[in-house]
Amino acid sequence: MNRIRYLAAGLLCLTGVIHVARLGFPPLDATFVTVVVVFGAAYLIIGGFLFLNSKTAYYFGAIVPLIGLCVGPVILTNPPILFAAFLGAIEIVVVVSCFYLIKGKRSL
Repeated sequence: MNRIRYLAAGLLCLTGVIHVARLGFPPLDATFVTVVVVFGAAYLIIGGFLFLNSKTAYYFGAIVPLIGLCVGPVILTNPPILFAAFLGAIEIVVVVSCFYLIKGKRSL
């Protein structure tokens, strides 16, 4: 269980840093950058709480990246395919890991 929790926390922090790093690039649209950075900050906060083994972070770790997966294609109309696939794969692994942690917590 700890390995899966650390995997989810590490991947959330990685994708959070990638999202927050969007501030360093020239802005395409102010609302676009704001939404991406807000999601990045949320990923970093949730990842930090996952490292601390907060039980509510399991739920937020499953829900927030799932929302990001649904909202991302709407906001990013023309992303680089490999970059979008990389972030999408990370978020899918995080969502599945958090659902596994939620399920494991209930069965104990």
